[in-house]
Amino acid sequence: MPCSNKRGLIGAALLVSATASWPALIKAAEVIVPVPSPYSYDNATLRQLNLRGSWGRYIGFTGHSVIEWPAVPAQLNAGNPGTIRCNGDRCWREGYIAPTLRGGTPAGSLRHFFNYQLDCRDQTFDRIGDVRLPGHYQRGWQPVLNDPVALAVAREWCPRISELPQGAKP
Repeated sequence: MPCSNKRGLIGAALLVSATASWPALIKAAEVIVPVPSPYSYDNATLRQLNLRGSWGRYIGFTGHSVIEWPAVPAQLNAGNPGTIRCNGDRCWREGYIAPTLRGGTPAGSLRHFFNYQLDCRDQTFDRIGDVRLPGHYQRGWQPVLNDPVALAVAREWCPRISELPQGAKP
């Protein structure tokens, strides 16, 4: 819409002259932020453990890991309305089962430092402290393939377990 007064023309002219001095193409600098891996272990905490009465089989250490679990949907049991029976002037309900709702759990993840116990012979590990997880997440001793930290320590240190200091019984 054309400007109808002198003041509008002057303002438009100033705007055009100001934007004419801007570069035609502005290129922003790309900033790369290194993100540390969520999986790591502390070399200073590596030690042999005396579990089940023997040294040279188990490794203990502190590691940082991310555990993710899927959502478990809620389940509704509709129950049964039953049937109404009558005999003369008396009626009653048979077979009624009340509806029930069993709540689910949302999906989630936990980033945390855990104390690990690693069995070099069986290639299994126990992540101490993961019992706080909701849902049906597997806990206790499990294969090292289930955790990148346990797998890395097993590959690096199980062949050289004799180089590690002996720690106390857990």
